[in-house]
Amino acid sequence: MISLIHPSRGRAIKSIQNSYNWMSTSKVITELIVSIDNTDPERHKYEQFYPKKNIIVNDNKSVVEATNRAAKEAKGDILIYLSDDFDCPENWGPLVLKEFEGVEGPCLLKVDDCLQPFHVPVLTIPIMNRALYERLNYFWHPEYKSMFVDEDLYQVCKKNNWLKLAPHLKFSHNHVSVGKAQDDETYRRSAANWDQGKALFARRKAQGFPI
Repeated sequence: MISLIHPSRGRAIKSIQNSYNWMSTSKVITELIVSIDNTDPERHKYEQFYPKKNIIVNDNKSVVEATNRAAKEAKGDILIYLSDDFDCPENWGPLVLKEFEGVEGPCLLKVDDCLQPFHVPVLTIPIMNRALYERLNYFWHPEYKSMFVDEDLYQVCKKNNWLKLAPHLKFSHNHVSVGKAQDDETYRRSAANWDQGKALFARRKAQGFPI
C-alpha cells in the first residue's frame, strides 16, 4: 500500500481537488492522510470536505511537524510527501511501486519535479519506503520548520547509499516561483523560515549529516 502524506494549511479547496486527482489516478491501494493545524482558519472546510478517517488535526508549529505527525499514522509500504501544488502522471501508483521492486533496505526515490534541473540536490517530492522511514524515525528531520529540510534528506540518503534516481518519472511541482500558483499566506509562512533552515543545514553539514 502507498500512503500519501499530505500536510496542508489555508488551502482547503485546492487541497481536496489535488488529493482527489492523486487518489483517482493511483490505480493501486492508496491511503490519504491529511494533516492540518488546529489554528488553521479553514479547518472547518477541511473537516467538511474530508472523511474523518482521512484527516488529523494537531497543534502543529510547522509543515515539518504536520508532515511527521501524518507519517507516524501511515500504514503504507511506500510514503509520499504530497503538497497542494504537486501534480501526478496517470497511473502513477504502479510506476512508483515498480521502482521499489527488489529493493532491500532503506530507499529514497528522487523523481523529476519538472521545476528544477534533476541534478540539483533537492527533494520537493520525496518518496520513501518504510524501511527508510523506520531507520530515520522521521519523514522530515524534526529540527527544521520548512526550508532546507528536503536538501537535508537528500544528503542523508546520498551519504548512506539510500538514494535511487528516477528522472523518467515526472511529477510537476506547480510552484508560485514559476507562476504556476498564486502567492498566499502558506507560501509566505514557509519562506519566512529560510534563515532558520539555512543555519541548521550548515550545522548538520559540518557534522556530516548524522542520523
